[in-house]
Amino acid sequence: MPTKTFKYTSYIVSIIEKLAGSNFSVTGLENLPKNSPTMFVANHFTRSETFFVPYLIHKYTGRQIRSLASSYLFSGFFGRFLKRIGGISTKDPDRNKIIISDLINNDHDWLIYPEGGMVKNKNITKDGFYISQIDNRTGPVRTGSAVLAIKSQLYRKDIIDAYKSSNAELLKFFNDNYDSRYSEKLENHTTFVVPITISYYPIRPGKNLLESFTRKRMGIAGNISEELEIEGNLLSGARINLHFNKAINLADYIGVKRGLVYQIPIIKNETKSNIITRYYKNSLTTDFMSTIYKNIRINFDHIFSASIRFLSHKEEAISIDHLKRVIFLSTHMIKKIERYRVGDILCDRNMVKLFNDERNPIFDGILDLAKDQGEITALDNNLIKINQDKLFNEADFHTARINNTLEVIFNEFKLLNHAMNIVKNISKTSDDHLKLKIQKILIHKDEEIYKKDYKKYYDKKLSKPVGYGVPFLGSPSFLTKKNDKFSILLCHGYKSCPKEMQSLSRFLNDRGFYTYCVRMAGHGTNPTNIKDITWQDWDDSFQRGYSALKNITDNVIVIGFSTGGLVSLLNASKKGKNLSAVIAINPAIRLRDIRSNLVSTIDKWNNLLGRFKIKTGSFEYVDSNPEDPKMNYSRNYLKGVVELKKLMDKCDKSLENVTAPTLLIQGSQDPVVNPQGADLIYYKIKSKDKFLSEPDFDNHVIINGKRKEEVFKIILNFLKKKNFL
Repeated sequence: MPTKTFKYTSYIVSIIEKLAGSNFSVTGLENLPKNSPTMFVANHFTRSETFFVPYLIHKYTGRQIRSLASSYLFSGFFGRFLKRIGGISTKDPDRNKIIISDLINNDHDWLIYPEGGMVKNKNITKDGFYISQIDNRTGPVRTGSAVLAIKSQLYRKDIIDAYKSSNAELLKFFNDNYDSRYSEKLENHTTFVVPITISYYPIRPGKNLLESFTRKRMGIAGNISEELEIEGNLLSGARINLHFNKAINLADYIGVKRGLVYQIPIIKNETKSNIITRYYKNSLTTDFMSTIYKNIRINFDHIFSASIRFLSHKEEAISIDHLKRVIFLSTHMIKKIERYRVGDILCDRNMVKLFNDERNPIFDGILDLAKDQGEITALDNNLIKINQDKLFNEADFHTARINNTLEVIFNEFKLLNHAMNIVKNISKTSDDHLKLKIQKILIHKDEEIYKKDYKKYYDKKLSKPVGYGVPFLGSPSFLTKKNDKFSILLCHGYKSCPKEMQSLSRFLNDRGFYTYCVRMAGHGTNPTNIKDITWQDWDDSFQRGYSALKNITDNVIVIGFSTGGLVSLLNASKKGKNLSAVIAINPAIRLRDIRSNLVSTIDKWNNLLGRFKIKTGSFEYVDSNPEDPKMNYSRNYLKGVVELKKLMDKCDKSLENVTAPTLLIQGSQDPVVNPQGADLIYYKIKSKDKFLSEPDFDNHVIINGKRKEEVFKIILNFLKKKNFL
């Protein structure tokens, strides 16, 4: 295989990768053997794998591999192209000798798809051996790649032994049949088998540029049209992961048995190698295919497809929220056991968003697909009906990826037995139990983040008392009539901590509300914690708290103080009418101190000096005298102020999207926040129910202190007016 041709091909594919927006990733590079002949074996789902898998292996490892390809691809220009980059037809009469020769001599690595072809429906079962369903063939996964790899290892050892025993006849046999002769380098070679797991997310049917272009220019139809429809979408936007699993050392794998068999007298070497090959080919194939399948990267669609199947036994309609809870808890438990590879799409940030009352492309995308393909019927009041007839109707092999996409996704997931059982068991759990469990998980996550940060940033002089930064759930007393319809999320101010909201929380608990006070990331520990935080981290803290409350009541009210008011308003702009109400107290949309406008410039100056390793003239923080030194940091990091400024700008631009009932409370003589900012907010928001109260306060932290009850009364009157009590 000419090196220049391969590099040229890689260059072309890299251009296509950029133009199409392909999202490739490669993991497990540490598992690859170095400078050893390697047989790569992989699962096979798309035609394009014939090209991009060799390209990715070369891109990340420098290896130039050869591969087998379907015989019908070897015609015309395309066939000549495949041959030039080292491809060999599956019907080439010399293919086995070529592969074995390459591996014996370490001339080239090889890539083979043992399933025997594209498994479009991903319908793999296991009954002792793995069984694949490919077009008109249903049978065991092919053992050819295992046979070739084993023989290369055996024949290499035979050549070495023949040389040492001066067996000229045997040396001539390998030279004539496998173009292999003894050299010292053979002594250092061992054949390895490296299983490759190829994972895709998301798999979506639909027209795309590649399919449309090819249809117009070439008049394609049938199976080719289906392949382009799926693969065009995968190559132009899906996350495609190539994972190298742990390499199998064949010298270790077959070593003991070879030693025993080769001690048998009279029998020819070829017969001995055939005995060993027959003995190991099935077990080796099963071992590496098992590795391939169990290391599929689990994604959101896997959990979704399994959830609706296990929920389909319920004859009555189920709520979308119940489905989300099954998905959330299943994902949490699968990640917790740490047995499987889990995709980044299932990160905590994304899973929390299942309950945040905002548009969710991850969930909505697969739900819409299920509706379009008939697995789910949407009903009124956020209910869905799962259609068993469609769900369990086995799809046609060639149209499965287009018409039964969720079945294809489920087929891939069903081989992960423990993960499947987790989803199955959770789908049997009552909704009330799911709510309680998820709420505990989210609150525990908040507490763990705080404990970790407190330990990491602890400073004897600067750290706050350990209890001040703990996010907390406030509940009505057993003597108080509980409000089961509405709960309230509380969000503290910049440089402060959850304890700042404690008095307001108790006031609301006494009126029957459940409350949860978030701890905005970076707060309640040590001021240096803030310099490692972004405003998006503050928003993440808010989202976890909001989602925790959504698993207590169906309706959430948010109350934020100062910077917490900005986070609350920003979220009100995203949640729209799904949010019951937003209350912002002294929202920090504009600050009085003009020096805050210079922070971004100062930060850039510090970054410039840092690049040149110049310390003179740079500074990270300023000391300040907070209104409540017990709760507030006395050191203000410029990085934190930069993030605050970004949040102010983001909130300002989003105010026109606030439509929920809104109460603004702004102290008329606030020394920190410019009171005119409240007027700006009032006139920008589009809520039809909006109120601005401007009590005569000359301090900033008006939710604490002697006059706090006046502020609480304003809040209470608003809640009563909106019939939240």
